[in-house]
Amino acid sequence: MQPNTRSAYLIIRQGNRWADVFRLENGQSLIVGRASSNEIPVSDERASRRHAEVFCQGDDWFVRDLGSRNGTLLNGVKIDTACLLVPGAQIVVASCWMTFVRSLEDYIPPPNTSDEASPQSHTQTDIPPAITHRKDRTSLLESREIDPSEVEGLAEKPSVEPQSAPTLRDTLTDSDRPRPGSPVAMDLLQLAFDLAQQTNVNDACELALKQLLQTVACQAGGVLRLEDTKRAPSSVQPTEVNVVVMAAHERAGRAYHPVSETIIAAVRRDPAGILARNVARDAELLGSKPSDASHVLTTTSMMVAPIRIEGTLYGLIHLYARAADPELTPADLEVALAIAEVLAVSLKNLMRQQTLENKLQSTADRLKQLEQQLGHGEWIGGAEGMRQLREQVQRVAPTHATILIRGESGTGKELVARAIHDRSGRSSGPFIAINCAALTPTLLESELFGHEKGAFTGATERKLGKFELANGGTLMLDELGEMSMEIQAKFLRVLEGQVFERVGGSKPIRVDVRVIAATNRDLEQAVKDGEFRSDLYFRLRVIELRIPPLRNRLEDIVPLAEFFLKQNRARSGHGPIGFSPIAQQAMRDYHWPGNVRELKNCVERAHVLALGPLAEPEDLALSHLQVPGIHAETIPTVAVYQEKTLEQIELDHIEATMRHTGGQKNRAASILGIERSTLDRKLKRLGDTGN
Repeated sequence: MQPNTRSAYLIIRQGNRWADVFRLENGQSLIVGRASSNEIPVSDERASRRHAEVFCQGDDWFVRDLGSRNGTLLNGVKIDTACLLVPGAQIVVASCWMTFVRSLEDYIPPPNTSDEASPQSHTQTDIPPAITHRKDRTSLLESREIDPSEVEGLAEKPSVEPQSAPTLRDTLTDSDRPRPGSPVAMDLLQLAFDLAQQTNVNDACELALKQLLQTVACQAGGVLRLEDTKRAPSSVQPTEVNVVVMAAHERAGRAYHPVSETIIAAVRRDPAGILARNVARDAELLGSKPSDASHVLTTTSMMVAPIRIEGTLYGLIHLYARAADPELTPADLEVALAIAEVLAVSLKNLMRQQTLENKLQSTADRLKQLEQQLGHGEWIGGAEGMRQLREQVQRVAPTHATILIRGESGTGKELVARAIHDRSGRSSGPFIAINCAALTPTLLESELFGHEKGAFTGATERKLGKFELANGGTLMLDELGEMSMEIQAKFLRVLEGQVFERVGGSKPIRVDVRVIAATNRDLEQAVKDGEFRSDLYFRLRVIELRIPPLRNRLEDIVPLAEFFLKQNRARSGHGPIGFSPIAQQAMRDYHWPGNVRELKNCVERAHVLALGPLAEPEDLALSHLQVPGIHAETIPTVAVYQEKTLEQIELDHIEATMRHTGGQKNRAASILGIERSTLDRKLKRLGDTGN
């Protein structure tokens, strides 16, 4: 609930037990002190008669000491000037503690202590009420469904003759009927409609209390939540209850008095509504002597209506009338019980909605974690080729065009396909990937288009194909170049928007699927060799994206390795925290024939084998396998030993660095870690040696 800039509250406590909730209205000025004429009397000899003042300026509230004998504390510090009050501020005057809040839901009570340590509470705790009426259910909601437990209870007592539930007209006298001008049924209907639009528990409580006060013409009341506090297992005393004020209202200049502990205990024993007469005076409630009070008023009556959610006592609606107000009647109790039931339904739905929202958020967070663990949640890469690829994905994702992703095995083609799906208008639909090279032609056709029961041996039931499952979403076909010519023809018909049939079926099926194809084969050569249909090639190559191999993205190797290492540490809770400089250089020098997939596996191996805080080259166990399609000159080989001086090795390395930088001396000097002038001298010596 958003803070109300037009009002605020003082939660007043005596010792460790809250006493009153004082509603502050703009323009008020409240005096705190021992005098009974003060707005907030304090029955403590340590308090001065006019001890402190709480006042308003604009939308802000301040507190100042009025020259008291023992001083006023704000958040534990004695004040000597007017100080601004912020939500949660604690004001202490003698034994009276006051917490300033903008909203009742912002108040967090301190933990309970033993009753012996708590001073006398300023509530209605010690006032013996005269209970005149008790009622379990309201007659205003007679159309409610019968609780099965009630039927069982009747079955256990056959001697009691079943009677129809009495109506409000049957049970109440004319003097007890709802006051004229209060169409209770319409009020309940309007309240139920308004509560259905609330999104916050405290707002719903405020709304229900306001409606109840208007209907029964009462000015003082509150909605309370009851929370059990745990005692030690060995304790023989009953469980204590903590009372949380969800909403409160009193006339201007008056503090809301919480319900008595006696009444709370009675409702907890038997959760039925209570109407009681009470002869206590306000001066007694505030702890002052009757002779000192100039404004003694009698609390004539009070009532509580239980708020029950799924058979459990959640809280209470509490109303009381002063001497100047009309007494509360059994008809008012009927209305309170009805509003309590309507509020209970609203609170149940709100809490259920909040639980569902929390579960959805938790599920979304868990899904994000799983995607990151699988490598689907992050796109690591700052190389120029990856930057261009990212820009291309941003442009093509919102379109409906078919996309062909090309790149070597292990470069992350599925990651790019997922990024396209997530940024498209189909992101809420399914994303399904299938590897065409992992299945035989017969099984691949069944996986793509589905099959009917009995279509072939082993087809014991009908199966939906990947095209049907991906309807409304994206279907990624990895290793598309491995499709047989027969399936290519059927696949082309689907791409052209034509219908297809399941294997063994005759019913035409039409789907709305975006296809993203991926391959590491040379499709152009496959077309020349007659292994791939040219019409399918041109249909797929609407938009072509190329993923650069990892060996062409040297600046991405270490960031990717550190990302994978972080994932492994998150799963296991141990392992190296990074890579040594030598290991990082070894990764940059390696040719990575398996690309990102191989890098991920090497990092996992280093995470397992590394003994120190930093992984070393031997922990990576890099391979020197030559893979077809990768030029041999790009693969470092183990050099045969040659007798060379250190000077000759240095000159050879300088020469190789100059070739790597294309003759850029400044960049070469930076790589070698020497000054440009030093490089010039060494290059001159290199020229003199004839290298």
